[in-house]
Amino acid sequence: MRDPDHSRRRIRLRGHHLSSHSLEHRLARIQQILALGLILLIATISVWISARTLERQETTFLFDSAIQMARSIAIERRDAPDLPTAAESALEENAPVGVYVRVLDAQNREMVSSPGQEAPHGHRREARAAFAGGGWVVVSMSDEPRRRAVLAIILALTVTALPLLLVVSASSRVIARRALRPLSRIASQAENTSWDGQVRRFGSAGDPAEIGALAGSFDRLLERLDEILRAERNFTQDAAHELRTPLTVLCGEIEYAVQDPSMPPHIRDGLDRALQQARAMSDLVEALLLLLQGSDPESKARGELAQPVNLSDLVRDLDREFRDVERQRAGDFDLSAEDEVLVRGHSTLLTSAIRNLLSNAFKFTAAGQRVRVRVFNGSGRGTVVVEDAGPGIASADRERVFDPFFRSAEARAGQEGFGLGLPILRRVARAHGGDVLVSSSSLGGARFELFIPTWLSPS
Repeated sequence: MRDPDHSRRRIRLRGHHLSSHSLEHRLARIQQILALGLILLIATISVWISARTLERQETTFLFDSAIQMARSIAIERRDAPDLPTAAESALEENAPVGVYVRVLDAQNREMVSSPGQEAPHGHRREARAAFAGGGWVVVSMSDEPRRRAVLAIILALTVTALPLLLVVSASSRVIARRALRPLSRIASQAENTSWDGQVRRFGSAGDPAEIGALAGSFDRLLERLDEILRAERNFTQDAAHELRTPLTVLCGEIEYAVQDPSMPPHIRDGLDRALQQARAMSDLVEALLLLLQGSDPESKARGELAQPVNLSDLVRDLDREFRDVERQRAGDFDLSAEDEVLVRGHSTLLTSAIRNLLSNAFKFTAAGQRVRVRVFNGSGRGTVVVEDAGPGIASADRERVFDPFFRSAEARAGQEGFGLGLPILRRVARAHGGDVLVSSSSLGGARFELFIPTWLSPS
């Protein structure tokens, strides 16, 4: 159900700009982080396994080469017992490729080494094997080829991971948006739900279990709110109906008393004013009932809130009313109104709303302090601006003054009231599709701006 006092607030989920506070952004970021972590983990494991495999193959190759050379030297020594000669012959015939070979005697003295090769520098790995007749074959090789192979693997994995990360980054937003689509639908349903006497369900049969639980909670919450609003509506209607009878009796008794020809003129004037106020109160009760009924789309009274009303005429009538009551302050009141400011509305409700603004302006200003009223057309709406030279309203209280029963420190200190006038004023304005705003005035006090859609503007 749309709250009539907050009907101008909007939730924008579709087409919004993604921010760090967006759930969609966070879900996408989590997916990206998980994907990056998984890629790094797989790449690290792959590099580690590749390095260990190359190292093991390198060790196996060195040991095999050492054993092969030891066997070759042993065979050559059968024909040439001299160790250097046999070693050179074996190296010429069976020297393994890519390794450096040294032949040591039984005392570990180097006899022969790979011809035309230099011993590997830096990090290297060695393997040795003994041969018959005493001596050792030592084969060694640099680990630089293995390091280069590992670097090549890292480069290949990096080149492969970059486009994969781009694909994950793009797809994560799509996945997150699809996952949150039920929430967007529920938010849209909640925003577009209006009061029509029925409580609509937010859930859908295809929603995930978590979304279904959330939608069910919203449904139960709306049912409770619906019960509360119905109870409030019924109570207000009953109270207004109960006020009708005593107000009708009061007006009748005053009218009968005024007809007495023997009544002194000063008492007759007072009774005339009392009758005028009693009738205004009776009209206000009827208007409040109409306001309650008008918020129900099925009510026939709703159409009465869209009648042509001239705001300028209403304000001019109230001008005369306040000048009669506040005769000593007639010079403080400044009215500027266009000839015709035609709006959609209900004259009694709008009269009550504007009367409240003028009453507050006079209540919170002293004699000699100006009260300025302007009525004009503009931007498809009729506007009434009431400004005064009083103490004004603190910035922190400018929205709170529209809360029921709220009264500022200045109001509690020096003025009577219940704190209901301005809340009813805003409710009346928003029931007419308008609003009322408060700010500071150039006169030094408060500035209230009441605006209602004009009669010719779209509904």
